[in-house]
Amino acid sequence: MSSDSSAANTFGISTEDRVTVYGALDRPEVAPFLPAQAYLAESGSRIPADVVVLFAGSAADLAHDLSGAAGAVEPGGVLWVCYPSAAAVAEERDLNRDTVASLLQDNGWEPLADASVGEEWSAVRGQPTPK
Repeated sequence: MSSDSSAANTFGISTEDRVTVYGALDRPEVAPFLPAQAYLAESGSRIPADVVVLFAGSAADLAHDLSGAAGAVEPGGVLWVCYPSAAAVAEERDLNRDTVASLLQDNGWEPLADASVGEEWSAVRGQPTPK
């Protein structure tokens, strides 16, 4: 994992933040975007963190992993959902900013911002919807 500032710049992570990352174990290309303190979690596990980052290659991946990843976010924390960018995928894709935002909203999360994660990934940041 990288200790450079790309993760801090992209995901707003400080050195004190606990970070859990889902969907990165089989994606070595995302390593440069992960902070040194990131814990790479397996799908279905819940490792509490201040910042949770979920890499989803398809809508099916996101639907499968969103609940677990969202459940790992500590109060006051944030969830980043990363999905393949339009530039990285030649064929039609089933995830984009709007579909990710919609899935977040359907699961009680408010999409707040989006970001580019290198050339191959885009991301949407969410926080729990106020009740």
